[in-house]
This record gives sequence, structure tokens and C-alpha cells, in this order.
Amino acid sequence: MTDYRLTGVLRAYRAILAMLLPADFHRKFAHQMIAVFAELEAEARQRAGRLGAIGALVSELPGLTRLALRERRAERVSRSLSPGARSTGQGMFESLLQDVRYGARSLRRSPGFTIVAALTLALGIGANTAIFSVVDGVLLRPLAFRDPSRLVAVGEQSSSAPGAVSVTSPANLFDWQRSSRTMRIAGFADRSGTLIVHGEPQLLDGTQSIGGMLQVLGVPPLFGRLLSEADEDPASPPVIVLSYATWRDLFGEDRTVLGKSIAVDGTPRTIVGVMPPDFSFMGEPSAFFVPAHFDAGFRANRDQYFIQAVGRLADGATLEEARVEMETVAARLRRDWPVFDTNLKIAVQPLQETLVGSSRTSLLVLMGAVGFVLLITCVNLGNLLLARAAIRRREIAVRQALGAGQGRVARQLLTESLLLALIGGALGVSIGKLFLELLLAAPVTSNLPRASEIALDGRVLAFAFVVSMVAGFLFGVVPALQLSRGSSSEVLRDGSRGSSSHQWTRSVLVVAEVALAMVLLAGAGLLLRSFALLQRVDPGVRREGLLTFSIRLSQPNPTFFPRALARIEALPGVRAAALVSQLPVTGRGIGAWLNRIDRPLPAGVNPTGEAYRVVTPEYFSTIGIVLERGRLLQSTDSKDAPAVVVNAALVRKYYRDEEPLGKPIYLGAPDNRLFQRASIVGVVSDTRDAGLGNSPLPTVYIPTTVMPWWNRFSFVVRTQQDPIAVASAVRAAVREIDATLPVRDMQTMETVLSTAIAPARWSTALLGVFAGIALVIAVLGVFGVLSYIVTQRTRELGIRIALGAAPGQVRRMVVRRGLALGGAGIAAGFVASVLLTRFMASLLFGVTPTDPLTFAGVAMLLALAAVLASYLPAARATRVDPMCALRAE
Repeated sequence: MTDYRLTGVLRAYRAILAMLLPADFHRKFAHQMIAVFAELEAEARQRAGRLGAIGALVSELPGLTRLALRERRAERVSRSLSPGARSTGQGMFESLLQDVRYGARSLRRSPGFTIVAALTLALGIGANTAIFSVVDGVLLRPLAFRDPSRLVAVGEQSSSAPGAVSVTSPANLFDWQRSSRTMRIAGFADRSGTLIVHGEPQLLDGTQSIGGMLQVLGVPPLFGRLLSEADEDPASPPVIVLSYATWRDLFGEDRTVLGKSIAVDGTPRTIVGVMPPDFSFMGEPSAFFVPAHFDAGFRANRDQYFIQAVGRLADGATLEEARVEMETVAARLRRDWPVFDTNLKIAVQPLQETLVGSSRTSLLVLMGAVGFVLLITCVNLGNLLLARAAIRRREIAVRQALGAGQGRVARQLLTESLLLALIGGALGVSIGKLFLELLLAAPVTSNLPRASEIALDGRVLAFAFVVSMVAGFLFGVVPALQLSRGSSSEVLRDGSRGSSSHQWTRSVLVVAEVALAMVLLAGAGLLLRSFALLQRVDPGVRREGLLTFSIRLSQPNPTFFPRALARIEALPGVRAAALVSQLPVTGRGIGAWLNRIDRPLPAGVNPTGEAYRVVTPEYFSTIGIVLERGRLLQSTDSKDAPAVVVNAALVRKYYRDEEPLGKPIYLGAPDNRLFQRASIVGVVSDTRDAGLGNSPLPTVYIPTTVMPWWNRFSFVVRTQQDPIAVASAVRAAVREIDATLPVRDMQTMETVLSTAIAPARWSTALLGVFAGIALVIAVLGVFGVLSYIVTQRTRELGIRIALGAAPGQVRRMVVRRGLALGGAGIAAGFVASVLLTRFMASLLFGVTPTDPLTFAGVAMLLALAAVLASYLPAARATRVDPMCALRAE
């Protein structure tokens, strides 16, 4: 420490220390400070002579002054306290406060680094905050009902989807209610109705309560009362409970609304209650609730499946006990009703799991993706801090020379990282809020279950804080440990050169970055390929120039739809118009047992339920479904001798080696047939009714003449121009017949198809964005490490060039290092991707979770990115001047 020549500048520095520093501090640390300054003075003198040495002394004066002021202030505070007044906690607090102040000053001195690091971190935390808001609202937050953990979904279980809860018939529901001792069971069903809203008829989504459904859920009304089982007596007066939104829109929040009357589908109902504003019925909007009025005959119906059941576990009853009980009930029903319930199984599962089951996988995949983005961000910030460490090594060495131990230095550096994480977290919450608003503005997000409960609230803010702290620790701990372990003398001897351990650590971090990016890119690539394949699926219809909308009549009216069709067909620009009970790709629709009359099933064996659609004869030509054999439906087909058309999927299932034309069938249960006997007169091409990602469903097309009481149809209108151009005229044509009827969901067929794949597009787009961010961060990581390595190896590169190495050789050497890092990351990422992408299997269409093409493409993309990230440092390496490099050392 004393191996230096005492020059005039050094003597002046020693005198200044003696003059400025408090005596105690001077006695403890002055000799170390003089030793460190001696090294600085020697370097400055060698570089710029005596003037340089004087400049080094002048440059130290501001720092010395601040140090002296701080230490004298600390000394005064220390003297003001009695020896026993300073507790250990106070000392720790002051020490921590010092770390925070020093960390803040350190970050302020490097505004460029602080801004880049904070923004990078903010992106990662913002993405996590936004997606966690969605996951929390949909998956994690308890249902807003009383004691939600005791609510269960009860339903029939199909053999094709074990564990899934499906709808049931009225008779089965009431059997379950009477038989269950472990649950109180209720049911509900869709009950859309037309209400007059601000003078305009509107078709609103309502709910039909069966068995006191609202009481089972356990949500008190805002005022008034809930619907009871007594209200379900057909002889009881019609009543209604309004949602908060309906009450607000129709009655301006008038609390005297109870007892007033409101007409639903023209039937007056007395208002008996209003639900609270935060009440969301099973994640779906419901404008009103009415009791079901089933007569005795309909309560015994076992052939119509449309009721969803919920149950509340009795006090002391468990989910397993309820399941065992329902297995016993199902066995009895199978025995008592072999015609209807031969294969009956009853599923019981937590209500929350049923509500969110369909979206769980995609949301968890997205949560995992943003988690990977944050990990990559932390790795990159760790690399940035290691690079910054090369600049701060002398500063840390001085602190160590002043007596700071490794733990003290590590704590100081970790405090800086946590401060940086807090700044990034605060910015991240703002970015997350903006990101969440964009997500909620997307129509597909509003279709998520419990979408109304998605919010950036205290739970999400707590999550963001925890994530910020964890991220700060993750990216700060490695640099803190690396820096705190170095010795001051070693640092001073090495000068500006970085240690080999830092290079090794940074290389490992880059490999981890590339590996994480590989996982994200593989996942995004698989979804992208699935989405591309999904878009190429032929829906079976001609989408161009097709307008669609729906109308629901409150009461059957056989004359309305033919009149409406005639008026629409007569409009200018309209080429054809037709009716269908449900549009293609919007769902399976209603099904019924399909029975082959020419090949009856053995006694006790139930036929399979198949989908059917009620159509007008012009439907096929209007929407573009192709006739494959036989003929289409005709206006002369009557109910007395019904003709039906089936699709190719149904022929493949039932008539694979037979000619289906002329074969007799009937639909429905033996005692509840939709028609007695019909002949198959034609076979048409398939449509993807259950969604573009699902196989065509076997479907029977029934003419409207067979079912004249059908009161809800979708219109398909083929136009000669832009379909939207005739929308107003079509709406006016409907109102000329009945001005009170609401026209609903007017949109083009292109929009209908686009909506069908919106969830896949949503997941693919989000994962693609996150994977793109990961790729950019990984490329920056490779670039940063190679730039750092080139800087550290300037002298070596200069010697190589001086000895005759060609620029191409130097360039290849650097690029090889980049490819080696990238290759190691790709290999590690490949293994991780194979393990993780299998959890995405349910989200994929047409590709396997280990699709070789996707994995090869992602690996090539990452390798190319590594080459590009290596090229700039390699080009810079070839421009190293050998003499300058040697003099710099």
C-alpha cells in the first residue's frame, strides 16, 4: 500500500485530506485513500504528464468535499445521541437509508442506463400486469356469490367429453332436486325477450330461473326480493327481477319501481326486485330474470335438453359425497327410464372450474409467455449491470479500500437493483394499464367468462409490486455478488480490463436468454401455424356478398318470415334470401336423436343425438352449399310427406356403404318426435357448424314447412354489391311488416367467419408480440456480450492484426463466438420447448406440439439473429488499430 513515490501532487492530496476529513475518519481511512489516489495520479501522470496529475487532483476535490460534509454531519448526529440511544434497529435503518440515497445518486449519475433499464423492465412488468389482470379476473378471483367454494355445477356427462358438465332435461333436473341430500339444486335457461327501451324494441338476453336459482347462488338483491320457487307455479302472477343496468336504463334508478309493470314479449310482468350493480350472472350479461312456468306435462319432459344446473353443497357435505350421491341417482334413473337415460352419468364439479374451463389453457399459456418475457428481461438487465460493473469497478474498489466489506457492497448494489425495479415497476403499472385497456377493447376479450370482473385493482398492484421486487433481486443478485467479491488491489492492478469470470457469467446469461426466447418463439410459431391452417379451412359457404341477421318472434307466426323474405328479395341489389335456424360456424345448435326406420336399434339402446337445422329451400343456393346428389328441398315439400336433406358427414357416419337417398328416418324420442317419417332426398356438402377447427357435424336439414312454429331464424341475404350497403333497406323492409321487432346481429358472413376464429387470432397475436419482444431482447443480449468481449479483447485483436490476421479472419472469430452462444441457447431452448409446448396441445390445430417444421424454422431464425447480432461487433473488431490498441494498454 505504501509502494509509491510521494510526489508534490500526492503531498497536496494528503494535506487536503487532513484538512477536510473528520479526525476519526481520517485516522481510519486516509492511508487507504492516499494509496488509491496514488494509483490514479500515476496513471494520469503517465497519460498526460504533470498537468494530468494536477487534473486528477482537481477532479477528486468535489467528491472529497461531499464526503467530508457527509462525514462531519454524521459525526455531529452521532455526538448528539447518547451512547445508549442508538438501537440496533435505528442503526440498520440509517444504514439502509444511506444505501437508498447512494443508490439513487448512482442511478441519477447514469441517466442513459437508468432510462433504458427502467423502460425495458417496465415492458416486462407491464405485460405481466395486464395479463395477470385477465387471469386474476377470470381464473383466480372467487365468484361474487355467498360462500362460492360450496357452489357446484351439476349436469349430464357425455361419453365424448368425460368430466364435462352438460345440459339436462326438466324431468331429470326435478328428479335430482328431489333425490339429493348433499346439495340444493336449481337450474336456469336462456330466456331472451323483447323489451321496449327508450321507445325502441330491443331483444335482450334474459334468464329463466328454475328452482330458486338466484337464492341458491346466494346474492341479495339491491332492493326488493329474489325470485322464489313459488313464483314458478304456472298459476302465480308473472313477475320479473331486473339487472342493475336494465333498471338504470329503463327507470333512471328510480327506487319506487317495485310493483310497476314491464312488458316482456308483450306480456306484462310485475317488477319485484333489482340486482346489485356488481352482480354478474355466471360471467354472462343478463338483462332480467323471470321464473320458469312449466306445466305438469313439461316438467315430466325427458327429451329436451336445455337446462343448466347449479347446486350448493349442504353444510358439512363434501364434493366427493355429492358425486357419490349423484352416481346413485344416475343408476336409478338408468334403471327407471331406460329409453331416455340408458347411458346417463351425472357430473358434479366446482362451479368456478366449469365457468372458466374453456379459457384456462390459453390464459395460462399467455401468463407463462409474459413470465418468460420478464425472465428474459431480467437476464438482459443482469447483463447490463455486469457491463456497467466494468465501469464501476474502481468505484467499488475505493469503497472496499475505505473499509466496506463484501456483504456491505453486495447489499448496496442490490439496493440499487431494487430501486431500479421499483422505478420499472411504477412505469410498468402505467404500461400495463394501457395494455389492459387495449385488451379489453378487443371484442374477443369481452367474450371471456367473467370478463366484467377483469380490473387493475389492489390485487393486481400487489402482484406488480411483488414481481418488481423479485425481478430486481433476480437481475441484481449476480452482478452484486460478482462485484463484491473482487479485491481493490486486484482491480487497481487490472486497470480497465474486465475479469474472465464476468465474461463467463455474461455468456451463461446470454445462453439462458436465447433458450428462453426459443421456448417463446416455438410456442408462438406453433400457434401461428395453427392459425394459418385454420384460416385455410373451407367453411363450406361462399362468404362474399352475404349479409346475415336474426329475428326472434315472441310468439310463433307462420306468415311473418315468408313475408319478410319476399320483401327482402324484392329489394334492389338483393339476389337471393333464405332462412336458417342457426348460421354455420356458430355452434352445433339443437340436436335430437336420429333414428333409421329401415334399421331400428335393439331395444334399450339409445340412438345418437345429431344436429339439425331448419331451413327454407333457397338456403343452400343462397349460402353456397353444394348439392352432391339427389335434390334440394322444394317449396312443395309438405309436413305430411316430409323430405329432408343431409350432409356428407351424416352419410359417412350412417350410410357409408349404402345409398342414402330415399331412406326413411325420424328425429326425436319415440314419444316426442319432430316428425314421424321423412325421406332423405338429397346430400349436400359439409359446413363447419361447430367451428372451423372442428370436424363437420352430421346434420339433417329440415324444411320450415315441417316446423312452422319455429320462431327464431337467421336471415342470409346474397347481394350484388357490398352487403352493408343494403343493410338499411333490409332493416326498413322488416319494419314495414312489424315495427316492434328488433333486428339483431346484422353483419356480413365475412364477419361471422372472422368472429369464429377470433379467440385463436387473439392468442396467436398476443403470444407473437411477446415472442417478438423476447427475440429483440435476446438479440440485444448477444450483441451486448460480443461488444463487451471485443472491447475487452482490443489489445489481443490489435496484436493479431499486427501479426497479419486478415479482417475476414477476425470477423469470423467474433461471429463464431456469437454463433456458439446462440447455438448453446438454441440447444437448451429446444429441450425446454419439447417439454413445455405439449401443454399447448389443446390450442393447436393441424400441428403437433413438437412440429419439426416449426422447431427448425425457429432455430434458423434464432441462428440468423445471432449472426446479425454478432456482425456489428465483428465489423468493429476488424477496424482496431494495432498501435492504438497497444498504447491504450
